[in-house]
Amino acid sequence: MSKPRSPRRICLVGVRGVGKTTLIRSILPALPQVDYVVGSAILRELAGADFARFDSLPPDVKQHYREEAIRWMETRQEGTGRDILCDGHTTLLNPATAQVEQVFTELDCHFFRELILLEGPPEVILQRRRDDLTKRRNLDGSLLHAELAGEREACLRIAREHDMRLHELPMGDDQVIARQLTGLLT
Repeated sequence: MSKPRSPRRICLVGVRGVGKTTLIRSILPALPQVDYVVGSAILRELAGADFARFDSLPPDVKQHYREEAIRWMETRQEGTGRDILCDGHTTLLNPATAQVEQVFTELDCHFFRELILLEGPPEVILQRRRDDLTKRRNLDGSLLHAELAGEREACLRIAREHDMRLHELPMGDDQVIARQLTGLLT
């Protein structure tokens, strides 16, 4: 008799506007074994009113909320027994400093065992950001290049240093990318 496999812990990462959420939602009905969560939504729920000023919170307060988010995912996965797929980031652009900063914590590195990096052409991402009026995002092309480079470099380093599987999905034909992601998640 074979030993049942442990549920997977996967984080789909990429810069804001690359299309992570849209991609996941398009394939989710075909993935009943996957429990999809959004990292920022978990933080928003846990932080309440503090979430609106999350970037300016003291580091120890942000760390507390991030630790709570990991515990939340651990508890959820224990309850469902399903693979967890989190829509998140390894880095974010700090609007106050215009610097790309790592937001993927040591706790994240110990919780997640796989990273899926979704990348895309800067001009496509910029257009998506311009078209989405519901969110305020950086529209400076040179800063977007720094965001893309920062996310890629952080993913490569984190995967290497924490012995994580790293899957890379370059943006392209939406149907092809959806099939590739579905294949990675089944």
